[in-house]
Amino acid sequence: MAEGDRLDSLIRIRNLQEFMRAVFPEREFRETTDFQRQLIEELAREFSGFPGHLDRGQKHLIDWMPARLEAENIKVLLRACITKTPLEEVTEHLAPLPGQTPAVVESLVRAPSLTDFVMLLPFGPLRKGLEKALRDYGEDVRPFFLEAALDSGYLQELVARLMVLSPRDRQEAEAVICQEADIFHLMLVLRGRFNYGLAADRLLPFHVPGTRIPCVVFAAMLGDHDPWIAVGRAVMRAIDPLPLEGGLSESSSAIQMPFIEDLAWRRYGRLANTAFRRSHMGFGAVVGYAAVRRLEVANLITVSEGIRTGIAEDVIRARMIPRMDREAPHV
Repeated sequence: MAEGDRLDSLIRIRNLQEFMRAVFPEREFRETTDFQRQLIEELAREFSGFPGHLDRGQKHLIDWMPARLEAENIKVLLRACITKTPLEEVTEHLAPLPGQTPAVVESLVRAPSLTDFVMLLPFGPLRKGLEKALRDYGEDVRPFFLEAALDSGYLQELVARLMVLSPRDRQEAEAVICQEADIFHLMLVLRGRFNYGLAADRLLPFHVPGTRIPCVVFAAMLGDHDPWIAVGRAVMRAIDPLPLEGGLSESSSAIQMPFIEDLAWRRYGRLANTAFRRSHMGFGAVVGYAAVRRLEVANLITVSEGIRTGIAEDVIRARMIPRMDREAPHV
């Protein structure tokens, strides 16, 4: 797996073809997008192989995880539908998923309205979330609300499937899954409330029940006048204790959202590794592994983009999850 020293050695490669061969020795790729699609295809294929070894409740949860890729595809298609982006510019940004045929993609991109777009989606939590957003905000809804509705719909279903697991399985998987939902909560507060200035009552309906940030805490974060106070409420819920250089005494104008988001994903990576390495043969190992693989794919895509655009090694390291602050020792 591309992490630690292995990931660092890949970052040091400055030739794109050499990098892609190091990851897939048996493949040749003409474009970076082809390489990235292969990463996602393998991840989706791997996820689809898990359920055959799981019991009914475990399978029910793992089966839903690829819907995260579906949600991201729908976001791309939504933007294309709204901005009338040419079809050929859209397809290269889509993850390869079963059911999203060229005909389906074309019909979604060319949908006459958002209502028509939503009606073309398969029934399920993602469509349900978009339908609610359209009922609440109308056809002129901001894309921000549509994307929040997709994320909330995916995460609500994920947490709901977590809650029907056996007590032991739920205990092993809960930290990782709740962390993903609470990253959403934290960033919804920072982006929606403090960056876009949206009213708290417009964001509260997107809350995902059953996580470390319950509705009462989420509401308090939305009501805070200073983002650092809101971030403080998320400590030990969505982020680990803040480092000394990023303390809560900072002024509201000094907060850096990428810094906070990085802390949240670092916690996700730590919890995923803990679940994977400590669960042994339990279900936590499966959930932890799925989360670690997801981070690995995200990191490899980031590295490929960094090499392609000529970004310096230290800048690429700073964008890894978890962040690699300095060059790892090597011989």
